[in-house]
Amino acid sequence: IGAVVLFVAIWMYPVSDGRTRLAGILLFSAIWLSLIALVWSHGILRFALLAFSVLCGVFLLLPGHSRHDTALLRGDFVAGMRRYTGVSYYWGGESPKGIDCSGLMQRGLIDGMFLRGILSGDPALVRYAIWLWWHRCNAADLGSGRGATLRCFSTPSLNRLDHARILPGDLAVTVSGMHVMGYLGGNLWIEADPTLGRVIIERAPSQNNVWFTTPMNIVRWRILDPGPK
Repeated sequence: IGAVVLFVAIWMYPVSDGRTRLAGILLFSAIWLSLIALVWSHGILRFALLAFSVLCGVFLLLPGHSRHDTALLRGDFVAGMRRYTGVSYYWGGESPKGIDCSGLMQRGLIDGMFLRGILSGDPALVRYAIWLWWHRCNAADLGSGRGATLRCFSTPSLNRLDHARILPGDLAVTVSGMHVMGYLGGNLWIEADPTLGRVIIERAPSQNNVWFTTPMNIVRWRILDPGPK
């Protein structure tokens, strides 16, 4: 019961770090083992839980698919970001209880890759989602073009951007590294706006949103890059 209470408390708090992630894993493991212990005398339930545990472990260890449909993954990422529309802004947040600009980009990709990995039976995508969940990155990290992202080009502003040069799922990071937005396609951008205090979708060009008149670096998640044509 104590493990369940603590796990729910950690899950409800919108901000997490390495300590809370590790605590969540340990608490979930304790809850799962306790559940197995509680049903140990019931042969069928015991077998089902143990079999499920083994199958999950084996699935995560299997090799992933050799090729991925980046267009499909982009659609999953866009859908993942859209699910957070209207969620309250919370600095450092990365959950439906509160989220910030970089948390929105990261959670959208985590949700999209995890769901696609399960639906397609691709453990590589599930492992990637877990890796991304463990390694929190801020807007400056995303804009650096190192690690999980690559930098495409710079633009004086989103209002002056030729949207034909970008693809749904691309990111726009302010040159200062303070803010990041995600492209949904059709000149629509999604962001966790700190001024309005919630996740919004807005169309470019926009004269009412300061981020649309700010110099930006266009970056792309490496896993979503279609490569040379």
